[in-house]
Amino acid sequence: MRMIKKSISGLVLSIVFYSLCVHTLYAWSGGPPAYRTGAPNDIGTCNDIGCHNSFELNSGEAVFSIMGPDTYIPGKFVKIEISFTGSSGELHGFEMTALDANNNRVGKFKRINSKTQVIRPNDFRGLDAADKGKYIEHTAAGNKKAKWRVKWKAPADATDPITFYAAGNDANGNDNPTGDFIYTTTKEMNAVSSVKTSDFGHN
Repeated sequence: MRMIKKSISGLVLSIVFYSLCVHTLYAWSGGPPAYRTGAPNDIGTCNDIGCHNSFELNSGEAVFSIMGPDTYIPGKFVKIEISFTGSSGELHGFEMTALDANNNRVGKFKRINSKTQVIRPNDFRGLDAADKGKYIEHTAAGNKKAKWRVKWKAPADATDPITFYAAGNDANGNDNPTGDFIYTTTKEMNAVSSVKTSDFGHN
């Protein structure tokens, strides 16, 4: 009887573990865990043990970048583009956050379409409630793209410069973490009291 109970318990644990693994693999294709941008105070990137660590960070031939204006208006939205160029990967992904000069996470991200998502707090991605709106990443539909556009609402008051930190995955699409290149990049912005309405990125 004890042997039967132990066998059943072991089977249940195996099923639970397998379910978690499948869920984790599926979830990461639709966006990585929180705090993986490579920014100060983040966990790091997905170029980690047990993840996409086949190659050294930033060792691929693609160019991963953040495009946007050099200035922002406090309290207003800014349009930002994250992209890969020169990539040979089948799938792509990213995660981004913004920090002020004191390494405080600032502003609020907003998605423009279904290709990106603002990470929700307290779900399986592990974002703290205090960081709501502070991280944005690709979705399952978005990992078929190599370019994403998002909005960021600047804080009313912050210590400049604001630095955007992003990590990107140039993936081969083999349904496991091997053979993928992970990149990091940054972009700085400073506040201005007034700008021309034609300036790129302001909205």
